[in-house]
Amino acid sequence: MELRHLRYVVAAARNGSFSAAGHELNVQQPIVSKRIRELEDELGIPLFDRSTAGARLTPVGEEFVLSARRIVDEIDLLAHRAMASRSGKLGRVSIGFYGSLSSGGLRAALRGFRDQYPDIEIELIETPFLDLSASVLSDTVDVVIQLGDAVRGEALEAIPLWSERLVVALPERHPLTDRSMIYWPELKDERFLISHHDPGPDMRAIVLRHLAAPSDHPEILTRRLSRESILSEVASGQGIALQCESAAGLSGLGVVFRPVHDGNGVTRLGYIAAWKLDNRNPALRTFINAIKPQS
Repeated sequence: MELRHLRYVVAAARNGSFSAAGHELNVQQPIVSKRIRELEDELGIPLFDRSTAGARLTPVGEEFVLSARRIVDEIDLLAHRAMASRSGKLGRVSIGFYGSLSSGGLRAALRGFRDQYPDIEIELIETPFLDLSASVLSDTVDVVIQLGDAVRGEALEAIPLWSERLVVALPERHPLTDRSMIYWPELKDERFLISHHDPGPDMRAIVLRHLAAPSDHPEILTRRLSRESILSEVASGQGIALQCESAAGLSGLGVVFRPVHDGNGVTRLGYIAAWKLDNRNPALRTFINAIKPQS
Protein backbone atom coordinates (compact mmCIF):
# COMPACT_ATOMS: atom_id res chain seq x y z
CA MET A 1 0.00 0.00 0.00
CA GLU A 2 1.42 3.35 -1.06
CA LEU A 3 0.30 6.93 -0.57
CA ARG A 4 -0.79 7.14 -4.21
CA HIS A 5 -3.22 4.28 -3.66
CA LEU A 6 -4.86 6.24 -0.85
CA ARG A 7 -5.03 9.37 -3.00
CA TYR A 8 -6.81 7.44 -5.77
CA VAL A 9 -9.33 5.99 -3.32
CA VAL A 10 -10.04 9.39 -1.73
CA ALA A 11 -10.40 11.11 -5.14
CA ALA A 12 -12.69 8.36 -6.48
CA ALA A 13 -14.87 8.51 -3.38
CA ARG A 14 -15.10 12.29 -3.60
CA ASN A 15 -15.98 12.32 -7.32
CA GLY A 16 -18.12 9.17 -7.49
CA SER A 17 -16.26 7.84 -10.55
CA PHE A 18 -12.82 6.70 -11.60
CA SER A 19 -12.77 8.90 -14.67
CA ALA A 20 -13.55 12.05 -12.68
CA ALA A 21 -10.88 11.06 -10.14
CA GLY A 22 -8.38 10.67 -12.98
CA HIS A 23 -9.27 14.14 -14.26
CA GLU A 24 -8.73 15.62 -10.79
CA LEU A 25 -5.39 13.86 -10.35
CA ASN A 26 -4.33 14.48 -13.97
CA VAL A 27 -3.93 10.77 -14.79
CA GLN A 28 -5.79 8.44 -17.15
CA GLN A 29 -8.88 6.62 -15.85
CA PRO A 30 -7.37 3.13 -16.39
CA ILE A 31 -4.49 4.05 -14.04
CA VAL A 32 -6.93 5.01 -11.29
CA SER A 33 -8.87 1.78 -11.82
CA LYS A 34 -5.68 -0.30 -11.79
CA ARG A 35 -4.26 1.25 -8.60
CA ILE A 36 -7.53 0.86 -6.72
CA ARG A 37 -7.79 -2.74 -7.88
CA GLU A 38 -4.22 -3.34 -6.64
CA LEU A 39 -5.20 -2.00 -3.23
CA GLU A 40 -8.37 -4.10 -3.10
CA ASP A 41 -6.39 -7.20 -4.00
CA GLU A 42 -3.87 -6.44 -1.27
CA LEU A 43 -6.60 -5.91 1.30
CA GLY A 44 -8.70 -8.82 0.04
CA ILE A 45 -11.90 -6.74 0.11
CA PRO A 46 -13.75 -4.62 -2.46
CA LEU A 47 -13.78 -0.88 -1.69
CA PHE A 48 -16.06 0.14 -4.58
CA ASP A 49 -19.09 -1.23 -6.38
CA ARG A 50 -18.53 -0.54 -10.07
CA SER A 51 -21.35 0.18 -12.49
CA THR A 52 -21.98 2.11 -15.66
CA ALA A 53 -23.22 4.95 -13.47
CA GLY A 54 -19.87 5.25 -11.69
CA ALA A 55 -18.18 3.90 -8.58
CA ARG A 56 -19.86 3.76 -5.18
CA LEU A 57 -18.13 2.91 -1.93
CA THR A 58 -18.96 -0.38 -0.26
CA PRO A 59 -19.71 -0.30 3.50
CA VAL A 60 -16.12 -1.40 4.15
CA GLY A 61 -14.92 1.20 1.64
CA GLU A 62 -16.79 3.96 3.47
CA GLU A 63 -14.99 3.09 6.68
CA PHE A 64 -11.66 2.74 4.89
CA VAL A 65 -11.87 6.09 3.13
CA LEU A 66 -12.38 7.94 6.41
CA SER A 67 -8.94 6.84 7.60
CA ALA A 68 -7.42 7.22 4.13
CA ARG A 69 -8.65 10.82 3.88
CA ARG A 70 -7.20 11.63 7.31
CA ILE A 71 -3.81 10.16 6.35
CA VAL A 72 -3.72 12.04 3.04
CA ASP A 73 -4.66 15.33 4.73
CA GLU A 74 -1.97 14.89 7.39
CA ILE A 75 0.66 14.10 4.77
CA ASP A 76 -0.37 17.16 2.76
CA LEU A 77 -0.19 19.31 5.89
CA LEU A 78 3.28 18.01 6.70
CA ALA A 79 4.43 18.76 3.16
CA HIS A 80 2.92 22.23 3.30
CA ARG A 81 4.61 23.02 6.61
CA ALA A 82 7.95 21.71 5.34
CA MET A 83 7.75 23.93 2.26
CA ALA A 84 6.68 26.90 4.38
CA SER A 85 9.60 26.31 6.74
CA ARG A 86 12.05 26.06 3.85
CA SER A 87 10.73 29.30 2.34
CA GLY A 88 11.00 31.13 5.67
CA LYS A 89 7.26 31.52 6.29
CA LEU A 90 7.20 29.11 9.22
CA GLY A 91 9.65 28.64 12.05
CA ARG A 92 11.21 30.51 14.93
CA VAL A 93 13.54 33.50 15.36
CA SER A 94 15.26 34.37 18.63
CA ILE A 95 16.07 38.06 19.12
CA GLY A 96 18.54 39.42 21.65
CA PHE A 97 18.10 42.98 22.89
CA TYR A 98 18.67 45.04 25.99
CA GLY A 99 16.61 47.13 28.37
CA SER A 100 15.23 50.27 26.80
CA LEU A 101 14.63 48.63 23.43
CA SER A 102 11.48 46.91 24.63
CA SER A 103 9.55 49.95 23.44
CA GLY A 104 9.71 52.33 20.52
CA GLY A 105 10.95 51.09 17.17
CA LEU A 106 11.48 47.48 18.20
CA ARG A 107 7.95 47.13 19.51
CA ALA A 108 6.51 48.56 16.30
CA ALA A 109 8.70 46.32 14.14
CA LEU A 110 7.70 43.19 16.04
CA ARG A 111 4.01 44.04 15.89
CA GLY A 112 4.17 44.51 12.11
CA PHE A 113 6.18 41.33 11.60
CA ARG A 114 3.86 39.18 13.71
CA ASP A 115 0.86 40.49 11.81
CA GLN A 116 2.50 39.62 8.48
CA TYR A 117 4.00 36.26 9.51
CA PRO A 118 1.82 34.73 12.24
CA ASP A 119 3.38 31.26 11.73
CA ILE A 120 6.87 32.45 12.70
CA GLU A 121 7.42 32.36 16.45
CA ILE A 122 9.42 35.26 17.91
CA GLU A 123 11.40 34.59 21.08
CA LEU A 124 12.68 37.73 22.81
CA ILE A 125 15.77 37.37 24.98
CA GLU A 126 16.75 40.38 27.07
CA THR A 127 20.46 40.38 27.82
CA PRO A 128 23.15 42.89 28.90
CA PHE A 129 24.77 44.88 26.12
CA LEU A 130 28.17 43.32 26.74
CA ASP A 131 26.70 39.85 26.14
CA LEU A 132 24.89 40.65 22.87
CA SER A 133 27.72 39.91 20.47
CA ALA A 134 28.67 36.76 22.36
CA SER A 135 25.09 35.51 22.29
CA VAL A 136 24.77 35.80 18.52
CA LEU A 137 28.24 34.34 17.89
CA SER A 138 27.47 31.36 20.12
CA ASP A 139 24.10 30.79 18.38
CA THR A 140 22.20 31.53 21.59
CA VAL A 141 20.15 33.99 19.55
CA ASP A 142 19.63 34.39 15.82
CA VAL A 143 19.90 38.18 15.71
CA VAL A 144 20.57 41.08 18.07
CA ILE A 145 19.03 44.55 18.00
CA GLN A 146 21.16 47.27 19.54
CA LEU A 147 22.24 50.88 19.46
CA GLY A 148 25.35 51.65 17.49
CA ASP A 149 27.04 51.59 14.13
CA ALA A 150 27.36 48.60 11.81
CA VAL A 151 29.16 45.67 13.42
CA ARG A 152 32.65 45.03 12.10
CA GLY A 153 34.10 41.59 11.61
CA GLU A 154 34.05 38.66 9.23
CA ALA A 155 31.66 36.55 11.31
CA LEU A 156 28.77 39.02 11.53
CA GLU A 157 26.58 40.88 9.11
CA ALA A 158 24.59 43.97 10.10
CA ILE A 159 22.10 46.43 8.69
CA PRO A 160 20.97 49.83 9.97
CA LEU A 161 17.38 50.00 11.14
CA TRP A 162 15.39 52.89 12.54
CA SER A 163 16.58 55.82 14.60
CA GLU A 164 15.18 57.75 17.55
CA ARG A 165 15.74 61.29 18.69
CA LEU A 166 17.90 61.76 21.75
CA VAL A 167 16.12 63.69 24.48
CA VAL A 168 17.30 65.12 27.76
CA ALA A 169 15.21 64.76 30.90
CA LEU A 170 15.21 67.90 33.03
CA PRO A 171 13.65 68.74 36.41
CA GLU A 172 10.47 70.73 35.92
CA ARG A 173 12.09 73.88 37.38
CA HIS A 174 15.29 73.65 35.38
CA PRO A 175 16.12 76.93 33.54
CA LEU A 176 16.29 75.12 30.17
CA THR A 177 12.71 73.85 30.29
CA ASP A 178 11.46 77.06 28.67
CA ARG A 179 13.27 76.08 25.44
CA SER A 180 11.75 73.82 22.78
CA MET A 181 15.18 72.39 21.95
CA ILE A 182 18.54 72.28 23.67
CA TYR A 183 22.03 72.44 22.19
CA TRP A 184 24.92 70.41 23.55
CA PRO A 185 27.02 73.40 24.70
CA GLU A 186 24.17 74.37 27.01
CA LEU A 187 24.70 71.10 28.89
CA LYS A 188 28.46 71.36 29.35
CA ASP A 189 28.30 72.14 33.09
CA GLU A 190 25.45 69.80 33.98
CA ARG A 191 25.47 66.73 36.17
CA PHE A 192 24.43 63.68 34.13
CA LEU A 193 22.82 60.73 35.87
CA ILE A 194 23.66 57.55 33.97
CA SER A 195 22.24 54.14 34.73
CA HIS A 196 24.67 51.29 35.27
CA HIS A 197 22.17 49.19 33.33
CA ASP A 198 21.80 49.29 29.56
CA PRO A 199 21.74 51.56 27.67
CA GLY A 200 23.61 53.60 30.29
CA PRO A 201 27.07 52.86 28.83
CA ASP A 202 25.85 54.08 25.44
CA MET A 203 24.58 57.32 26.95
CA ARG A 204 27.89 57.88 28.75
CA ALA A 205 29.76 57.50 25.45
CA ILE A 206 27.41 59.99 23.79
CA VAL A 207 28.01 62.60 26.50
CA LEU A 208 31.79 62.22 26.23
CA ARG A 209 31.64 62.43 22.43
CA HIS A 210 29.64 65.67 22.34
CA LEU A 211 31.14 67.39 25.37
CA ALA A 212 34.81 66.69 24.80
CA ALA A 213 36.13 70.27 24.49
CA PRO A 214 38.56 71.55 27.17
CA SER A 215 35.96 74.09 28.27
CA ASP A 216 33.34 71.39 28.83
CA HIS A 217 32.97 70.16 32.39
CA PRO A 218 30.12 67.66 32.50
CA GLU A 219 29.84 65.62 35.69
CA ILE A 220 28.81 62.02 35.06
CA LEU A 221 27.43 59.94 37.90
CA THR A 222 26.69 56.25 37.36
CA ARG A 223 23.94 54.76 39.47
CA ARG A 224 22.62 51.20 39.75
CA LEU A 225 19.08 52.34 39.07
CA SER A 226 16.37 51.58 36.51
CA ARG A 227 15.30 54.16 33.95
CA GLU A 228 12.27 55.12 36.04
CA SER A 229 14.39 55.51 39.18
CA ILE A 230 16.91 57.65 37.28
CA LEU A 231 14.06 59.89 36.14
CA SER A 232 12.81 60.13 39.73
CA GLU A 233 16.25 61.36 40.76
CA VAL A 234 16.10 63.92 37.95
CA ALA A 235 12.70 65.10 39.21
CA SER A 236 14.18 65.63 42.69
CA GLY A 237 16.89 67.87 41.25
CA GLN A 238 19.85 65.49 41.48
CA GLY A 239 20.87 66.00 37.86
CA ILE A 240 19.70 65.48 34.28
CA ALA A 241 19.55 62.34 32.13
CA LEU A 242 19.75 61.40 28.47
CA GLN A 243 17.03 59.11 27.20
CA CYS A 244 15.76 57.51 24.02
CA GLU A 245 12.81 59.33 22.47
CA SER A 246 10.43 56.56 23.54
CA ALA A 247 10.96 57.61 27.18
CA ALA A 248 9.22 60.91 26.42
CA GLY A 249 5.94 59.02 26.52
CA LEU A 250 6.36 58.46 30.27
CA SER A 251 4.27 60.84 32.34
CA GLY A 252 3.71 61.75 35.95
CA LEU A 253 7.42 61.63 36.78
CA GLY A 254 8.00 65.32 37.40
CA VAL A 255 10.44 65.74 34.50
CA VAL A 256 10.41 67.58 31.18
CA PHE A 257 11.85 66.06 27.99
CA ARG A 258 13.55 68.17 25.34
CA PRO A 259 15.33 67.10 22.11
CA VAL A 260 19.10 67.65 22.01
CA HIS A 261 20.65 69.29 18.92
CA ASP A 262 24.13 69.60 17.52
CA GLY A 263 25.38 71.55 14.50
CA ASN A 264 23.64 69.15 12.11
CA GLY A 265 20.24 69.15 13.79
CA VAL A 266 18.64 66.89 16.35
CA THR A 267 20.92 64.18 17.74
CA ARG A 268 19.65 60.75 16.72
CA LEU A 269 20.35 57.29 18.06
CA GLY A 270 20.72 54.66 15.37
CA TYR A 271 19.78 51.03 15.81
CA ILE A 272 21.18 48.01 13.97
CA ALA A 273 20.39 44.34 13.55
CA ALA A 274 23.36 41.94 13.56
CA TRP A 275 23.53 38.20 12.88
CA LYS A 276 26.03 35.50 11.94
CA LEU A 277 26.84 35.19 8.27
CA ASP A 278 26.56 31.41 8.40
CA ASN A 279 23.14 31.36 10.09
CA ARG A 280 20.96 29.19 7.83
CA ASN A 281 17.63 29.77 9.57
CA PRO A 282 15.18 30.63 6.73
CA ALA A 283 12.88 32.44 9.17
CA LEU A 284 15.76 34.73 10.13
CA ARG A 285 16.16 35.89 6.54
CA THR A 286 12.42 36.57 6.40
CA PHE A 287 12.69 38.63 9.59
CA ILE A 288 15.66 40.64 8.33
CA ASN A 289 13.97 41.39 5.00
CA ALA A 290 10.81 42.45 6.81
CA ILE A 291 12.40 44.93 9.22
CA LYS A 292 15.12 46.48 7.11
CA PRO A 293 14.38 49.96 5.79
CA GLN A 294 12.91 50.04 2.30
CA SER A 295 15.00 51.97 -0.21
